[in-house]
Amino acid sequence: MTLQFITDTDSSDSSSENGETSGNSSFNDEDSLDEDEVIDIHEEPVFDSSKEIHYKVKYKQTFEEAISSNEDDEIYVLNLDAQKSGQTLRVATALSNFTCNVYDIDAGVKSNTTYLKHEKKIVDVKFGSSSTQLSSIVYTGSEDGTIKLWDLRLKEKCVSVFKDDTDAELKPLSCFDVSCDGRFLVAGTEVFKDDAFLLFWDIRTSNLLGGYWDTHQEDITQVKFHPTEDKTVISGSTDGIINLFDVTQTTEQDALQSSFNTNSSIALLSWFKNKNDDSIISCVTHTEDVQLWHTTDSSPYSIIPRETISSSMNIKPDLFSQIINCHQTNENGNIMLLVGNDNSRGEHLQSLDIINDGPELSPRTLFKNNKQIVRCSWYDYKCGIMVTGGEAGILNVWVPSDDENNSVDNTGKCTLKELPKVSLKNHSSKPY
Repeated sequence: MTLQFITDTDSSDSSSENGETSGNSSFNDEDSLDEDEVIDIHEEPVFDSSKEIHYKVKYKQTFEEAISSNEDDEIYVLNLDAQKSGQTLRVATALSNFTCNVYDIDAGVKSNTTYLKHEKKIVDVKFGSSSTQLSSIVYTGSEDGTIKLWDLRLKEKCVSVFKDDTDAELKPLSCFDVSCDGRFLVAGTEVFKDDAFLLFWDIRTSNLLGGYWDTHQEDITQVKFHPTEDKTVISGSTDGIINLFDVTQTTEQDALQSSFNTNSSIALLSWFKNKNDDSIISCVTHTEDVQLWHTTDSSPYSIIPRETISSSMNIKPDLFSQIINCHQTNENGNIMLLVGNDNSRGEHLQSLDIINDGPELSPRTLFKNNKQIVRCSWYDYKCGIMVTGGEAGILNVWVPSDDENNSVDNTGKCTLKELPKVSLKNHSSKPY
């Protein structure tokens, strides 16, 4: 199967039922607190406060923004991305009302807001690459079958639309990513006429380059370009398979380098580098387990079960963890888990360090005064800034506190003065 132009004869004419793909968390809409719900003031606390001493990395909240000013509007923050330059933090939020809000936050104060729109749910949002300043380019992908490129500097901000219009109807997108050199897009779809597609575009021309549709049997939930190798892509699906592709190859069969069977539905994939500069794939499943994979192995080198994560959180024994994200904490590739719990109000938020490749975990940070079930996060270990969004429609920015005993992996005190560096690499000519 070549990565060439797709025609409507390449997939079956029979239709399948399309279910909405889960996001990065298994939090359910009904988990939110109803207005009429009675709270038992004598209820046992979610967290054992006597264990707080073990959380050595102290954080404080420096920004909080309620997305909706109307209390009757239930707007969730589904996904987000962020960039930082000097004192300015730029955050893009994908919201449940089919819009994307972009905020400029200067020294903890919101200075500017831009609103972007789709016809259906936005499945992800990403900034374009910029190594010297805040990017004015924003990408949003949607279940409406399009990825839009927005230039925040222009009055008519949508400058390009990427779609596969080889069928009478657009394929519903479930995830997307941008290559590290900022020149190519890849998107995954829900099952469409019995096939789940990986689609590729050239950002410079908006042209659809082709796709793969033989390697996943169910909805594709995650797709990630390698952070420094623009020819390498991984995809994950509810079929439990992680596929690793070399997209310079001319056929889908040749491009498929490895398939990893997680034996579970895949919710979230991330790339990491360890201290030996080896590429690591982290996988969060819809059963709230974590798996860590070397790209050369046939099985995960570490599996961290939900029970282990829950017991490491020092929460009530009848509660279970909800994994929000995996983040790298230093240049050696150490990984932390940002976790909540299945308590109905969901305010408790903390992070855990993975010790010696797991499954052992150790307490890291308590994020106090969180007011919502968190669905998504962004973290930069170079300065320690954490950004979170969730089911109450609140955007929060967290920074390391000024506690003299606090440290963030010896990377220094948090300021808004350093710009995260983006790795760039010359692109390969095939299959593009």
